[in-house]
Amino acid sequence: MVGNMMTINQPATGNRQQKDGARQHFAVRCFVIFTFLFSPLACAAEALQDPTRPPAVLSMPQGGAEALAPKGPQLQSVRISTHQRSAIISGQRVKVGDRFGDTKVVMITENEVVLKGSSGMQTLKLFPDVGKRIIMRRQHPEH
Repeated sequence: MVGNMMTINQPATGNRQQKDGARQHFAVRCFVIFTFLFSPLACAAEALQDPTRPPAVLSMPQGGAEALAPKGPQLQSVRISTHQRSAIISGQRVKVGDRFGDTKVVMITENEVVLKGSSGMQTLKLFPDVGKRIIMRRQHPEH
């Protein structure tokens, strides 16, 4: 009788093997499904640029950064208060009327500084690669 009780309480080895096989099959199916679902996302992520990545100039060999450096004076910042306008051009702080090299500062706005020299007017932009465009919206006839 004790022998019969032990066989009743213990699962059959064939049944356990079937369950293990079913779990393994399920795990393989899940792996395949997730691989197909997330592989396009991984490819798309490779095309995106990391915004926290340091500039390429820092990883260039010596002499490469000088080739990319802007030629001539560079507007670095602008400060406008109620009493005074000033700017920093190539590390030098200037105000309207000050001299910068062989030019004179004639105007300072939020985005640019205008210099006047013997060769004419020169405009330094704070964000030279950014262009401003005015977009006109069309009015629909029903409005």
